[in-house]
Amino acid sequence: MNRVKVVLLAGAASVALLASACSGDGGAPAPVGQGTAAANSAVPTNEPLPSEIGTEAPEGGAAVRLGDIEEAITKVGCTSMNDDWTMSGSNEGGAKVALITSADRQTVVSASVVLADGKLVDYKGETGRADIAWDGESFTVTGQGTFMDLAAAEQDPEALETFVIKGACPTS
Repeated sequence: MNRVKVVLLAGAASVALLASACSGDGGAPAPVGQGTAAANSAVPTNEPLPSEIGTEAPEGGAAVRLGDIEEAITKVGCTSMNDDWTMSGSNEGGAKVALITSADRQTVVSASVVLADGKLVDYKGETGRADIAWDGESFTVTGQGTFMDLAAAEQDPEALETFVIKGACPTS
């Protein structure tokens, strides 16, 4: 009979202890993130990427936009190699562009835009995003990739910037 009393008392004490832990402030941090309607900066927003570019791409060339800066790329070359389609080019001022897609030209594998002032964006698939759209033989790539300013003393390795590449391969 003593065992039954001890078990009942221990059970009642456990229930009382658990009940007291559930009441009051408790010291638990306020939840943030999914399901609480609170912002979570670790989750990227699904804002639309810029797709407009005011600079006209010269025939057989491209126009690039990095953030708010646009440049014309006067000469590009395109080729299919292995299982990729590639386009790269530059202008006399020092701006450069490079793009690699899948062989069917529907998936961006990597993209880079380098401006003459040392600002660049690099998309490799792991960080950022990029989409390609075709209108005949003209293409537009909109994306977001890792941003670097080579003239700056310090870099933020997590900084992202938007970019647009619009162009067409030379026909001859």
